[in-house]
Amino acid sequence: MDRRGCGVGSTMSMVQDDALLHVAAVIHPGVQSERIFAFAEPVNGDGVLAILRKLYPSRSFPANFQAEEDVSDIVPRKRAEALLREMGRHGWTSLEESIKRNTEDLV
Repeated sequence: MDRRGCGVGSTMSMVQDDALLHVAAVIHPGVQSERIFAFAEPVNGDGVLAILRKLYPSRSFPANFQAEEDVSDIVPRKRAEALLREMGRHGWTSLEESIKRNTEDLV
């Protein structure tokens, strides 16, 4: 299996969080001429594998990619999280919850 690029970090956000931020950008009175960054949290292949192993311990998964942890601090994400809270959410949907929702019907 060619794993080039599998350890590269990126960010994730659940589509429902992203959609609510689009709504906030249109209707929230405190949003004026600004970009809203939907970056819930950093993620890489090893983190996804760890969550899958936790959720589905009887299943087998490939070995880790040995990726380095992404320690980026995306400052504008805090503004987006505050908007999610003002729109009635508790903040970002976690990576674990996102993976669970997207895989529960597959197993």
